Amino acid sequence: MSVVSKGRGKYRFNIIDVILIIVIAVSLASILFLFFYKGGQSAENDGENKVDIIYTVEQKELPDILRGKIGMGDSVYDGETGILMGQVIDVEYTDSVYEGYDTANNTVTRELYPGKIDVKVRISAEAVVDKDGVFRIDGCLVNVGKSFEMHFPFFCGEAVCVSVSEVSE
Repeated sequence: MSVVSKGRGKYRFNIIDVILIIVIAVSLASILFLFFYKGGQSAENDGENKVDIIYTVEQKELPDILRGKIGMGDSVYDGETGILMGQVIDVEYTDSVYEGYDTANNTVTRELYPGKIDVKVRISAEAVVDKDGVFRIDGCLVNVGKSFEMHFPFFCGEAVCVSVSEVSE
């Protein structure tokens, strides 16, 4: 003879319930992190230490047909993140120079690179400077030697930062 219980028994946790609770907790923590993380900056420092900077990017040995494609006042965007990196305040186009070594005469030679130009672009932007003196534009690091995929209205290309300076009032 078997006895069937008519009342409700206590619910027991098993390993699947524990795993499900952990997955839900980790998912919730991840979502909160994505929405509230400030990129290493404390919320108290938001809006502080903002400075105006001028930085120069350079690209060498471009085809001469690109001369004049970057204009004063053009907006500059970072190609990887889409962040507005500032406004063009000066553009300098120069003919590219090839430097080589002449082994027969034991001298360094310099000659114009036919059909090639070098471009230097000075850009004005607002940046945040941290306690170590590092500049960031909307979280994007700006320092000498850093390569940027720069997007201008009529030109895109990879340029290298050759100078950064804070604008003094």
